Amino acid sequence: MIYSQANFVLMILLTGANGLIGSYVARLFLEKNESFVALIRQNSDLSLLEDYKSKIKFVYGDILDIPSLENAFLGISEVVHCAAIVSFGDVSEDLMHKINIEGTANMVNMSLKHKISRFCMLSSIAAIGRDAKNDITDENAKWTESKLNSSYAKSKYLAELEVWRGIEEGLSAVMVCPSVVLGPGDWNKSSTKLFKNMYDGLLVYPSGTVNIVDVRDVAQSVWLTLKSTISGERYIISAHKVSYQTLLTEIATGFGKNPPKYKLNKNLALAGYYILRIFIPWILKKKFITKETIIISANDFKYDNQKFIKTFDYQYKYYSESIKWVCENVLKSK
Repeated sequence: MIYSQANFVLMILLTGANGLIGSYVARLFLEKNESFVALIRQNSDLSLLEDYKSKIKFVYGDILDIPSLENAFLGISEVVHCAAIVSFGDVSEDLMHKINIEGTANMVNMSLKHKISRFCMLSSIAAIGRDAKNDITDENAKWTESKLNSSYAKSKYLAELEVWRGIEEGLSAVMVCPSVVLGPGDWNKSSTKLFKNMYDGLLVYPSGTVNIVDVRDVAQSVWLTLKSTISGERYIISAHKVSYQTLLTEIATGFGKNPPKYKLNKNLALAGYYILRIFIPWILKKKFITKETIIISANDFKYDNQKFIKTFDYQYKYYSESIKWVCENVLKSK
């Protein structure tokens, strides 16, 4: 149901509630009996909120539309900004940068104007940057231009700079930076495409490793950082680093499918990518294969997750439990 913000006073404004992470943040807010409103566009797909959308108060608006934000911010004291485009070459770069950077700038500016007491941005470990010279990366790493950084990564890095600007201007803000998120969302989108690929019988696995975290842990990280008094910090939210072979084998097992058999090195994968791009490009979109995903999936990056664990005395869910949970829920939804 759509409400007018002028009719009531709420504590939290949540953007991106219809996305994978935002939907679990909304679910957690309901469990905590937290008063909040979700900002959605007129044509938003609310399928991930289907089980509990009747309990959520919505307001129409767009992070790129200032007048609609003026209405959405009425009565708000805290903001959780999850809205963003997650893309690795399969969405217009201009659109991604506009939403991720300009949209975040608008949310920061409105928060400063309306004297918001707390601001939490959902960022990404991609915003920290990737550097093959570093054995392990933590929150203090400095962004360096690198071919290992995707366009999405740069957009999130520049979005973070808008939040840092807001902090300099007096905004009490934190940023959470999750790794690859495992959750039962739309398996045609984002990281959940990995599950669809394995259900469809993917036979190959990339040679690199991947850092992963349960979507429920990400929602908890948003809650904990929002409700703390900490400002001017960002936190890596990542539970485990595993090989792609291990991850995809676990997913295949969860679906009762055969695990992938063949290791695919980067050069061979890139050669195959260019052949497919020329002759059967529709397969690339269907399988979530881009030049950027090939390059990234062939590398071995390790992120230090201890800052969040020690600050909030937190214990992550084990990845096997998460994968089993996702597989079960994806099969139910099918």
